[in-house]
Amino acid sequence: MIKLSNRLKLLASYVPQESIVADIGTDHGYLPVYLVLKGICPRAVAADINQGPLEAARSNILEHKASGLIELRLGNGLEVLQPGEVETIIIAGMGGGTIRDILTASPEVAGTVKRLILQPMADEMELRQYLLKSGWTLREEDLLLEDGRLYVVMVAERGHERVENPVLLELGPRLVEKKHPLLGLFIAKRKEKYHKILAGLAQSTLPEAREKTVGIRKKLQEIEGVEACL
Repeated sequence: MIKLSNRLKLLASYVPQESIVADIGTDHGYLPVYLVLKGICPRAVAADINQGPLEAARSNILEHKASGLIELRLGNGLEVLQPGEVETIIIAGMGGGTIRDILTASPEVAGTVKRLILQPMADEMELRQYLLKSGWTLREEDLLLEDGRLYVVMVAERGHERVENPVLLELGPRLVEKKHPLLGLFIAKRKEKYHKILAGLAQSTLPEAREKTVGIRKKLQEIEGVEACL
């Protein structure tokens, strides 16, 4: 059996049983190989925009005798898929803005899937805002610490959800609701980031810098308010 990192195992855990899955930006194809060999998915699509990763995926698929269950596709984002072809889409290891753009570019495909499993490397708030405005609800959120890096996972399904509080959009409404054990660390890293920005702004005499400083201090207060409730 192929060995997955803890990050990929976490993503796999959110794939529904018997779901046909597409792994967008598949890299070496580890995740779809694991999903079909474990019997979680009857078949899968492994897609990447670059030929190199697809060739690496092809080698892994052949090695594990999964070539009849996984189809390799070269192309950009969801353009490799037909509407209704898959039920679950995984997009991991990209910026939140990039993931948003991939979904936006192919609404006819994204609109037919039952579940999105997303792992943004940055801009989580931006991605959450897009999902909620586009008819998705955040079914689940998770955090994972691996090799010193904190990863955010979002699971979205079709539905309607409104989150008015921008701090919840930044920290993750499901993470806050369940008081995720790693949320304190996530908040500490976010606060550290904002304090560094404040230190840089303190060196500026521009009016815009003062205005931005006020906004960041307010945001820090709101984040600390959530932190106090954990």
